[in-house]
Amino acid sequence: MDVQHILDSLQTRSLGKKIYSFETIDSTNTFARTLDEAAGPHGTLVVAEEQTAGKGRQGRRWQSQKGKNLLFSVILKIPFAEERIRVLPFAAALAAADGIEHLTLASIECKWPNDLLIGRKKVAGMLIEAASQNENETSLILGIGVNVNQTEFPEEIRNTATSLRQEGAREVDRTLLLCAILEELEHRIEQLRQFSPQILLDEWKQRTSMFGARIVLTEHDVVTTAIAVDVAPTGALVIEDPKGRRREVLAGDVTLGS
Repeated sequence: MDVQHILDSLQTRSLGKKIYSFETIDSTNTFARTLDEAAGPHGTLVVAEEQTAGKGRQGRRWQSQKGKNLLFSVILKIPFAEERIRVLPFAAALAAADGIEHLTLASIECKWPNDLLIGRKKVAGMLIEAASQNENETSLILGIGVNVNQTEFPEEIRNTATSLRQEGAREVDRTLLLCAILEELEHRIEQLRQFSPQILLDEWKQRTSMFGARIVLTEHDVVTTAIAVDVAPTGALVIEDPKGRRREVLAGDVTLGS
């Protein structure tokens, strides 16, 4: 992706003002982690046409066809308390969903903890990794992958993945989509700074159909079925087991039941 085109199109105050662009890289998150303060200030963007070791959650690989999709990471250095940091993944999901909807006719649904869906198929995902923390600031790396113009997927994910193009969009200008997401992300971070985190959580809840549905939950290779009930103020998923007992899940993978 052309750096100058991104800079010319982007309307943000801080996000994306410093950009590293690659044809091929192992992982944008991994590269972002190597940057020191001078090379990677707040808002630094790392974007690639292809990743050879793209990171998904739980150590999985993010698969993406070269030159067809959005693969990027943003370095965020923010003076937030822990309660607001926990809600940042939800703010990022809302930003990506809004950015996509601004440029396409897609209707985006959120799925805990970090997926965006169209018709129950995954169209985007994100991964937030802590880089460092001190008394005044937390440094995070937010990686986002969006399936944009790809029309064929590997057999193992063909039934669970989709793209904006597959869902009826014309070929999407990836630079404009990237800029739309970054602009929305900056807005959501500012919203999280100024207002109660619960406002963002409540808005995220309006974008999901999980609640009341049967789910399959995988935690540390342990698979259980449950009913998704709510998202707690901590960002944890509240579930109810078949015996009616409720508990909070801080980390795990969720598959929506039929």
